[in-house]
Amino acid sequence: MTGIYVHIPFCLQKCNYCDFCSYPSMLSRAYTYCDALVRETESYCDKKISADTIYFGGGTPSILNCAQLEKVLNAIIGNFDISPNAEITIEANPGTVTKEKAKDFKTIGFNRVSLGAQSFCDKELSLLGRIHTADDTKNCYELLRNAGFENISLDLMYAIPGQNMLSLSSSASQLLNLAPEHISCYGLKIEEGTPFEQMLERGEITEKGDDEYADMYAFICNTLKEAGYSQYELSNFAKKGFESRHNIKYWLGDDYVGLGAAAASKLGSNRFTHCADIEDYMKNFKNDESYELSNEDAMSEFMFLSLRLTQAGASKEEFEKRFGISIEKVFPKAIRKHTSNGMLLDEGDRYILAPKAYYISNYVLSDFV
Repeated sequence: MTGIYVHIPFCLQKCNYCDFCSYPSMLSRAYTYCDALVRETESYCDKKISADTIYFGGGTPSILNCAQLEKVLNAIIGNFDISPNAEITIEANPGTVTKEKAKDFKTIGFNRVSLGAQSFCDKELSLLGRIHTADDTKNCYELLRNAGFENISLDLMYAIPGQNMLSLSSSASQLLNLAPEHISCYGLKIEEGTPFEQMLERGEITEKGDDEYADMYAFICNTLKEAGYSQYELSNFAKKGFESRHNIKYWLGDDYVGLGAAAASKLGSNRFTHCADIEDYMKNFKNDESYELSNEDAMSEFMFLSLRLTQAGASKEEFEKRFGISIEKVFPKAIRKHTSNGMLLDEGDRYILAPKAYYISNYVLSDFV
């Protein structure tokens, strides 16, 4: 089945590391934007697309009022064939959720929340440009639990400027005390055009070196494993049965429909991405990019995405089913190289990355491009 992604580009304050499509101080356009989302959703009515995951991402979807969220979600349910057991996720910032809003999320139809904790050190949160504190995250988490949410994901960021192993350990400990069903861990990379890049150029912050970055990644992997979480993807950990069904679609190369500014879609070999400018999007759903993926590119994509799944990996049967040829015949040099050096494991029915390759995964994955 297909996954549906809804991009909500509004936020109260753009974080210092953020290079996503997000616009602070534009919430006044939210009603018009949601109307546009409904119209775009209606354009899919005759396509009879079945979907079993819906994901509201951003930006900060939780800053919309519940009437706006309900309007968009109802339009999706009305114009797509949505599975009764669909996973329906909303991303939330801890500083934007009240007791009433948490209850409304549940009533509207959301059954999973991805909460952007990032850190449990207030000094780090301030540097990141987040609008919340560690206590805000804990309070928000309890509000969501009390509202009946049984599937909550928390984000944890590492390699933050000024962060050390002691503060990372403290954040991990406080996160684990909450016992979320899912944890996403992201190493901070300073992206071009962000405030962090300017701060780096001015010497106000320093970027983590490769060794410290690797040590922090290894610490997180080991700590979460010891706490009972399975690392099912390079950056994602879950209790059994709580893997992100929506994100797995991306890694397995399944189809997905992207609604909203900057949202990307994959339908068969067709790819298109809406423009990031919300005014142009609302006028005519303008695309910045539209193309058909070649068979060769599709095979490469299959490998470097599916190999991110640490347990499922790249299925030999699925590859041959999709492309009519074996992985070994398409990528003989890459397979020989990385099975020989121990970075790639042949499990009989699939290839998976060896644990020692997780941190340097790009070294392996780039050979399949």
